[in-house]
Amino acid sequence: MTRQLVLLLMAVLFVTTLLVEANLQSEVGMEIVRAEWAYEVRGEGDYDPNPSGVFRRGTRAYAYIEVEGFALGTAADDPLVDLRVDVALRTRTGVKLYSQAEVVEYTLKQPASPPELVWFYIWVDIPRWAPRATYKAEVIVRDLVAAEAISLQREITVE
Repeated sequence: MTRQLVLLLMAVLFVTTLLVEANLQSEVGMEIVRAEWAYEVRGEGDYDPNPSGVFRRGTRAYAYIEVEGFALGTAADDPLVDLRVDVALRTRTGVKLYSQAEVVEYTLKQPASPPELVWFYIWVDIPRWAPRATYKAEVIVRDLVAAEAISLQREITVE
């Protein structure tokens, strides 16, 4: 049960961070142009937003994110695009409950047409036994080509 709670909290953290509506930009220009909680995701740009970030126990929570401005690899042997997403979940007082590196991996090999935007979505099945609380989620999107990263923090509430 402890492992399930940790997995739940990790997923909640990731989803919460993805729903950040603020744009954050790194020195290389990478930015999250859309990050929203969602009731459902069907495809690129096709989702039902949940702007409150509140999810009931026993339901599925989705998050949708779009990133642009990432670096493009130039060497034929290197990836054209190489992004990773790390997550952490903390209590309101900052105690880390869970963290996981490379929850999402997006690698586009050469020779491909470079995309202007990369989108992701994730989902979390919130167990019925999950504690009702508000958590802080942190998501870090790392651009391995540019060796840069951007970070988001956001709250998610389980009721």
